[in-house]
Amino acid sequence: MDLDKKPGAKTRNSGIELLKIAAIVLIVISHVVQTLRSANPYVPSGSYVIDLSVATVDPHKFLLMLFSYFGHWGNTVFFICSAWFLLDSAKWNKRKWFFMLSEIWFVSMVILAVTMILRQGDVARVMILRSFLPTTLANNWYLTCYLLFYPIHPYLNTVIRKLDKQGLFRCSAALFVLYFGFAFIKRDLFFSSNLVLWIAIYFVMAYIKLYAPEFAASTKGNIILLLIGFAGYVGIAAAANAAGLHISALNDKVLHWATNYNPFLVAMSVALFNLARKLTFKNKAINYLSGLSLLVYIIHENLILRMYYRPALWDLVYRSFGHRHVAAWTLALSLLVFAFGLISAAIYDVSLRRLVRKAANGVFSLARTVYLKAEARLLKPR
Repeated sequence: MDLDKKPGAKTRNSGIELLKIAAIVLIVISHVVQTLRSANPYVPSGSYVIDLSVATVDPHKFLLMLFSYFGHWGNTVFFICSAWFLLDSAKWNKRKWFFMLSEIWFVSMVILAVTMILRQGDVARVMILRSFLPTTLANNWYLTCYLLFYPIHPYLNTVIRKLDKQGLFRCSAALFVLYFGFAFIKRDLFFSSNLVLWIAIYFVMAYIKLYAPEFAASTKGNIILLLIGFAGYVGIAAAANAAGLHISALNDKVLHWATNYNPFLVAMSVALFNLARKLTFKNKAINYLSGLSLLVYIIHENLILRMYYRPALWDLVYRSFGHRHVAAWTLALSLLVFAFGLISAAIYDVSLRRLVRKAANGVFSLARTVYLKAEARLLKPR
């Protein structure tokens, strides 16, 4: 999801692009599990829902609980992949930023129109409103957060360049402790948010890139970091589940640690990125599929699809098979959702994307002209 990269660009390291594909698969699995564990007012039967926030001795439910972490893991991987390259840029591409904004809106409108036809207008008013404002109302939090982060990253780079090694280390360490330490325990500490978390990760990646290149290039060091992160990721989930089985007050808190604040997910993401960078090969197919990742994200997690159609899939599976082999069904439905998103993205890419880009460029040029004139008038000395 890098605005400065084009799908299939020859300069792309396919090792990193392969990691991005893995990340979107992790995100899809997490979202399919999220549907399974969330009651939905738009599906007549909610009997398929499994409460994964409650401690369990069922290994299948515990596995699903681990799957719930995958979205946070995949999102962190995506951001780190972008952050590494954004650290080298001195400005942001406003035209490409506006195209991403326009593309999110256009896809939302297409899915709304198709759904209105298929359901003969039976779409809740709030769903229609949110479909018209997908970014403003953060239908996909990652996309809205990225659109906010991208314009400020050059200014963060300016701050980073003005810091020496000690200053950057102290700043990075302080941010990490505050938001992946204290805020991990209690999320509302120090006014935390996903945007603040990304800034913290950005400073950490800046220190690694500028002052710890030996670690970034170390296979052994990053494998150790990956293992530590994985042990912490599984360990804290298992500990929370065990505590919930023995302490009633903690019985429904087992998913408390499945958040973007989890430092073990960050550790695994950093390690995987560093290891992927060492896979220096070029593959056009991998690069193209990775270049569609933004579209796959937009499509598969579209508000209407996740509120009307994905619950209907789970309802169908439950009525046909119950909760037998539910973990296997989760992976099967995840593959189906991923394939649908990928095929839809590829069709859109070769058919409508060029027209959307052309229209977005026209609107952007007009809006830019109007804004600059208004700005000049407002700043004109009186």
